Amino acid sequence: MRYIPKFLAGTLMITCLVVSIMSAAALPSVLPCDNGDNILTDDEVSGAICDYMLDDSSYSLDDVGDASYILTFWEGKPKSVTDSHERVVTFYRPVERIITTNPDNSRMVIALGDLDKIVSTDECTRSGCVLPRDANDEKIAKNAWQSLRIYEGGQLDDLPETNTRKEIDYETMAILKPDVVFDATWYNRGDLIEEKVGCPCVDAGAGFTFAESYDHISLLGNVLDQQDRAVELEDYVSSKVDMIASVTSQIEENEKPTVYFAPRGAKKGFYDAVEGRDFTRTEAVYEPLDIAGGINVARECTGENVNVPPEQIVAWKPDYIFVAWSSTSTFGEPNGVDFVMETAELSEIPAVSENNVYSCVYPYCRGRPLDRSLLNMMYMAKCLHPEEFSDLDLEEEGNEVYRQILGIDGVYTEMAEYQPFLKEIN
Repeated sequence: MRYIPKFLAGTLMITCLVVSIMSAAALPSVLPCDNGDNILTDDEVSGAICDYMLDDSSYSLDDVGDASYILTFWEGKPKSVTDSHERVVTFYRPVERIITTNPDNSRMVIALGDLDKIVSTDECTRSGCVLPRDANDEKIAKNAWQSLRIYEGGQLDDLPETNTRKEIDYETMAILKPDVVFDATWYNRGDLIEEKVGCPCVDAGAGFTFAESYDHISLLGNVLDQQDRAVELEDYVSSKVDMIASVTSQIEENEKPTVYFAPRGAKKGFYDAVEGRDFTRTEAVYEPLDIAGGINVARECTGENVNVPPEQIVAWKPDYIFVAWSSTSTFGEPNGVDFVMETAELSEIPAVSENNVYSCVYPYCRGRPLDRSLLNMMYMAKCLHPEEFSDLDLEEEGNEVYRQILGIDGVYTEMAEYQPFLKEIN
């Protein structure tokens, strides 16, 4: 493996001053140990190996190792994938070094078993978007933090940081010599990353529909040659969707409750002018809610960022309200449910008058985490249809979700100590 030791991370920015004047690195365009036709043969690879062993070769150990891999697993040819923006990305080397720029892609690399290949990432992967932190930035689920080890034995927050939401450090990325950068779809900068970093860039990400999640799993599984694990993970997710849908699909539509979903919580009340969200921000499409057997009152709304006036929420008369528990909420302090239940303008809504206002898992974190979608699907199903899902053990299912995605047991149990609604409904 061609890893840069962790202790060098602190010196990278100094080195960047030198490389910033260099021209952009060229993308790989030839296979190692190839004669120039981009098709490796048995003779070419065996000859390269013999020459290397006899110390009579210009090829490195990485060259002959990669060539052997390509011959065995790629039929001796470059591998091409089509990313989420329909860009065709071609690989001439197997992936050993990964940079992720957002938590959804970091999470998927971990789920596919390749955490030890991540050499740098974004600030949210390092902070609280893959594993949680509290309002004081203290680690929650400390056992999970300690168990999820990076390539040199540190924790996620020991990885070098090469981008934030608004800034990206192309020079440091180039120094780290990644074999691929997995970038978030909303940036649409794959070509620019390839030009500046000199490696393939795959635009990929998750969504609020499970079909999008399956595409995400399959795409990264293909890039990382983890197709078998990708199928296993997709089958697991599909089985959980089927577990809930097999029950709720039998419920007549006119018997399903209407629901207002506040995925941004209500930390700032009705509306936060700075962030443009809070209680009046909703989602027209939130498939976990649909599968859970609820009718989304905002389903006819259009646009990416749906903000509705409080009067509209009152007019919809939802039977239930779900308010996301903010990632910066402090245990014991008033939360979104308290705001809804104590706000006079909302008092006539059936959900409020009948005490059917619930916290739920915050569905975002610089992306749309698959684990949170699964948790909300099962949690909402128990809230909306308690009799039908009386045997559903949320703690058991939640811990299994994190075993599948992070390879760690007990994460849900630890999280529930900080987010008590997770165990109150079980």
